Amino acid sequence: MENNYSELEIKTLHKAPHWSKALGVGIVVMGLAIGTGELILWPHLITKYGPQLLWAALMGITFQYFINQEVARHALATGESFFTSSSRVFKWFAPFWLLSAILLYIWPGWASAIGTILKELFGFGSHLIWAVVSLFLVLVFTFSGRIAYNFLEKSLKIIIPVFCTLLLANSILTLSLDNIKEAIKRMFKFGYFPDGIDISVLIGAIVFAGAGGLLNLCISLWYRDKQAGMGKYVGRIINPITGKTEAVSFKGYVFHPNGKNLANWKEWMRFIKIDQGIIFWLLGLITLVLLSLNAYAVLTPKDIFLEDLNVAVAQANIFGEHWGILGFNSFLIMSFLMLFSVMWTIIDAFSRIISDILYVNSHTGPFKKHLRAIENISIGHLYYGLVVAIVFISTFLLPLKQPLTLLTISAVLGGLVMAIYTPVLIYLNNFRLPRQLRPSWFTNLFMGTASLFYLSASIAIIAHYVSKVF
Repeated sequence: MENNYSELEIKTLHKAPHWSKALGVGIVVMGLAIGTGELILWPHLITKYGPQLLWAALMGITFQYFINQEVARHALATGESFFTSSSRVFKWFAPFWLLSAILLYIWPGWASAIGTILKELFGFGSHLIWAVVSLFLVLVFTFSGRIAYNFLEKSLKIIIPVFCTLLLANSILTLSLDNIKEAIKRMFKFGYFPDGIDISVLIGAIVFAGAGGLLNLCISLWYRDKQAGMGKYVGRIINPITGKTEAVSFKGYVFHPNGKNLANWKEWMRFIKIDQGIIFWLLGLITLVLLSLNAYAVLTPKDIFLEDLNVAVAQANIFGEHWGILGFNSFLIMSFLMLFSVMWTIIDAFSRIISDILYVNSHTGPFKKHLRAIENISIGHLYYGLVVAIVFISTFLLPLKQPLTLLTISAVLGGLVMAIYTPVLIYLNNFRLPRQLRPSWFTNLFMGTASLFYLSASIAIIAHYVSKVF
C-alpha cells in the first residue's frame, strides 16, 4: 500500500452506454471554458493584435483536450480521483492540491462581474446586491437536485445551448463570411508574436484557453459521479436533504485486462473522445473564436481595448448602438449565462475537490490520524457544507478589494499546478496502468509538449513578476 492508501480492489469493467449518452462532462467543462479565458483575455488580445493570434488559442485548447482525456483515462481505469492517485506517488500532493484549490478559487470575481451585468440588464439595484443574488441562486440550484453532478449537468445542457444560440445570433449580425475565413486561415499560422505584446498575458490566455488550473483535474470526479468506468463502484455525492445518502468508497478499483474487459474499455475511451472532442474541444474552440471575432469586429474600429470584468457591459452597449435594445439585452443575457455557468461550476469543482481530499484522507493514507475528527462525516455532507461555506465566504469578500499580491499568487499558481500535474499524469498513465490501457505515442507526444510548455510558462511568469519587484 503506497503511502498507506488502501489497495485497489479488482472488479469487472461494465459496458459503456451508447455514444449518444456520452455528452455530459464535456458540457460541464465547456461551461468553464466559455467564461474563464474567453470573456476577457482572448477578446482583449484579438481586438488589440488581430485574429492572427488565434493560433495560440488553438494550441492551448488542444493541450487541454489531451489533458482532459488522460485525466479521464486514469479515472475510468481506477475509479480514483487524480488527487488520490497522485498522492500514492508522493504523499504531500494531497495537502498541496488542497491549498492550491483554496488559493485559486476562493475569490468571488465571477459574482462581481455577474452583479454588474444584472444591474445593467434590469436597470436597478447595486451590483453587490445582484452579485449576492447570483451566489444564492447557486445554492438554490445545488440543493434542488438529488445527485449533485446530475443536476449540474442537466442544467448546463440547457444553459450552454441557449448561450450558443445567442452567440450565433450576435455573430450573424456582426460577422461576415470573410471574417470567418480569415480567422480560420490565420489560426494555423503558428508562431506569430506581435511587437509590444505582454508575454505574461499571452501565456495566461493560452493556459486558460479552456478550463485551466485544477479544474481539468476535477474531470476525474465528475466522471466518477457519472459512474463512468470503474467509477461505478465508488458511489455518488447525494443531496442529504432530498435523497438517501449512498455509501461512497474511499478506495479505488481495477479490472483484469482480459478480452471482455478490454472490449468494454475501447468503448469507454470512444465515449471520452466524443465527450471531450466534440463538446469541449470543437465547440469550445468555435465559441472562443466567435467571442473574439465579435469583439474584434465591434471594438477595434472604435480603438477600444477592454481589460477588466466590465468588458461584457461595454460590448453590450456597443452592440446596442448597432442593433438597438435587442442587441444590448441579448449580449447581456448571453454574458450572464456564460459567467453564471462558470461561477456555479467553479463552486462545484472547489467543493468537490476539497471534499474528496478530506474524505479519502480521513479514512486512509498518511494523514488519516490528523483528520480523525471528520472521519464519520459523509462526503455528501462535506460537499454540500463546503458549497454553503464558499457562498457565504464569497458574499463576505465581495465588498473588499482583492489584494493584488494574492491575486498574482493565484494567477501564477494556476499555471504552476498545470506544470506539476501534467508530468505526474504522464507517469501515472504510462507506468501505473496495465500496458493495454496506456496512451498512444501520439497522445504522449502532445502531453510531453504540453508539459514542457506549462513548465516554461510558469518560469516565464515568475521571472516576469520577479523582474517587476527588483
